[in-house]
Amino acid sequence: MNYLSLMTADEIQYVCTVIPHKRVSDYFRNNPKEFAKICPGFRPTAISRLNVSDLLYRNRNNGFVSSFIEKTINIWLSQIQECIDECQKDGSRKDVAYIETLAQSFFVDNIALYFKLREEEHSETYISLLSSAATVAKKTLEERENLKVDVESKTAEIERLQIELTSVTNALNSSKLKQHEYTNEIKSLKQKISNVNELNDILKNKEEAIATLEAEIVQLKKSVKDLKTDLKATRSGQQLEAQIREEAEKKQTEKIQRQFTVLKPLSPTDMDEFKEFLGYNLEDIGVSTRSDYYLLLKQHLCDILFQGMPIIINRGAGVPMMKCIANTLVGNPNVASLTYNRDISVQEIEAFLLVKARIVCLDGFLGNYNETELLALLERHRNKIVFLTLAYDRTLRFIPYEIFRYCHYLNLNRIQTLTMSVNVTEDPSVVEESEADTQEVNSDARFSLLLKELLDEFGFSPSLTMHKCAHISSEQDLCCTLAFNILPYCVDVLQIAPFEISERFVKYAGDKGRCSYKNLFKEWFAR
Repeated sequence: MNYLSLMTADEIQYVCTVIPHKRVSDYFRNNPKEFAKICPGFRPTAISRLNVSDLLYRNRNNGFVSSFIEKTINIWLSQIQECIDECQKDGSRKDVAYIETLAQSFFVDNIALYFKLREEEHSETYISLLSSAATVAKKTLEERENLKVDVESKTAEIERLQIELTSVTNALNSSKLKQHEYTNEIKSLKQKISNVNELNDILKNKEEAIATLEAEIVQLKKSVKDLKTDLKATRSGQQLEAQIREEAEKKQTEKIQRQFTVLKPLSPTDMDEFKEFLGYNLEDIGVSTRSDYYLLLKQHLCDILFQGMPIIINRGAGVPMMKCIANTLVGNPNVASLTYNRDISVQEIEAFLLVKARIVCLDGFLGNYNETELLALLERHRNKIVFLTLAYDRTLRFIPYEIFRYCHYLNLNRIQTLTMSVNVTEDPSVVEESEADTQEVNSDARFSLLLKELLDEFGFSPSLTMHKCAHISSEQDLCCTLAFNILPYCVDVLQIAPFEISERFVKYAGDKGRCSYKNLFKEWFAR
């Protein structure tokens, strides 16, 4: 029978909701090819991350899904009828059999649907009474089960206490026996003590004489030791002073060398391998591989991570992204982090940056700590990937533009997956790295000029505009910079609307523009 044709959309939704998750997941795992057609991009083993009832409802007209729903309903109806027949054989009236059976069925919250599928006609009053009775019966069964569990628990507790009581009773009897033995032993010891006391008086007199002699010996030894110490101190004083001076000079030399030593940036020896593993980790935390921004994001991360420049990012989106990058690069999603406090010193920051960690995070320093001093510290640790996280992007409004000559601004606030708390479950990978060669960027005059025109209309300073334009070598570079740097900075920091303030941007990324990512830019940045 075709049950789906008998039901309304709400009734189908109800059936999809009450089908057990395990039955659905087993069906999908046994039919992986059909599952891939209705849910491309997901493996059947990932069914736990999907809304199963919604997936069934949306695909109810698909033969693969509809046949599963039809078979499930048919099994339910057959099982219910068998139970009703058994109840009637045991002498129950049909009404009672309905109540006892439906209270334990998947139709307990929609008994009218059951009769509809059975094509049995009953009055609304009758169905309402059966529904109420089934609900009460369901609650009674649940309470009975809870009472049964409670009784079993209390019975086990009574048995445990009985065993404990028996053990305590045995221990008490044993203790009484030992007490009697100890009493006899005490009497014997008291007699021995009486004899010992007499000997103690004799020993006491002799011990006093010995103590007097020992005190004299100790005093003599102390005098000898003091004389030896004075002699040794006199001989080694100059040698110790020279050693202390040498150690101090050595530490000062190491400090000066460390201050003037600049570590070079590192980068993967095989960037394609890193990009591939990064894609797996991004997909693991929910970034869609079919989104317009996916390829842009991977390319932009590969461009900015290995230049030895700190990366400024919002804490909300930054934490998941740091975990993702760390799991890809060093095989561990945990990132060492140092949080700003008013009493923090340069030495504490320097000590933190000296730890053996490839990726580190300084949280809350921007806007609170001296940026000039902080950048000077970070310049000596260019072998690390340093993230500077902040709670509010608007904070950058009060920091000089010049900081972006020495740091990258990465804004991922519009990627919804990264604004949620996520755990990285992708298998960790370790990517081999070596010192990065300094590569001169051959800027593309067309797109550098286009970026200059945009930045001029956005109100950026000439020096910063020149710096950013010098790093544009292709239209892909331009779109990466616009998507994750320039445009979000305009909206989130400067609080201006790019499509309203720049005619050149409208010409490039508007409805008639030639930009390949104009739909993405309109979705993210058009008001």
